[in-house]
Amino acid sequence: MGRPRKKLSLVETFLGPRVLTLPELSRRLSCSRTTVLRRLKEHGYYSSYNHRGTFMTIEEAARFDAHGLWLCKTARFSKRGTLKNTVLHFVQTSREGMTHQELVTLVAVRVHDTLLDVVKEGGIRRQRLGPTFVYLSGKRSVEKKQILRRKELLKERRRPRATCRQKIATLLELVQDPKVCREDIVLRCRRAGVMITQELVDTIFEEYELDKKRAP
Repeated sequence: MGRPRKKLSLVETFLGPRVLTLPELSRRLSCSRTTVLRRLKEHGYYSSYNHRGTFMTIEEAARFDAHGLWLCKTARFSKRGTLKNTVLHFVQTSREGMTHQELVTLVAVRVHDTLLDVVKEGGIRRQRLGPTFVYLSGKRSVEKKQILRRKELLKERRRPRATCRQKIATLLELVQDPKVCREDIVLRCRRAGVMITQELVDTIFEEYELDKKRAP
């Protein structure tokens, strides 16, 4: 008569596949689904926030990234557990709030209905800032800071960006004549065949803090 087969522990069961369904766990552990769920609850586990929570994993098997997210094959997991808690966390801790598209890019699933639910519950708020709605923390003090930072971000995005050629041309004019005014820089650059505007010159001055560097 052979030796009885050693029963696998919950951790050992997950270490190979990393992700399992409830029926798979029941079969591998040789116990009922009710017992599996009890053991999972006692140990602590994560359910996938997609596939209707069909897939499960544990801390020892998961490989969460810096955002607290993990993709294993097609199953997606979050350290915050549910999709609702995950969305709530990202919005509340974001420096400038988050748009719907920014959240979708991060969690890689639909979040429209989830966002509406969290807004209705008062966990987060939303406000149109720029071309789209931005979701903000439900805490007023945090929300105010997020709005200010989002406005700064939108302003930065609208600001024209100078090309390398325009930057070099501007800096060369300053080297040749440190006291030259910005309007003359525009005229001189254009005469040299470099198309540039006053706004772009202003941007270059701010980027390199040129006024400070040539101050007497």
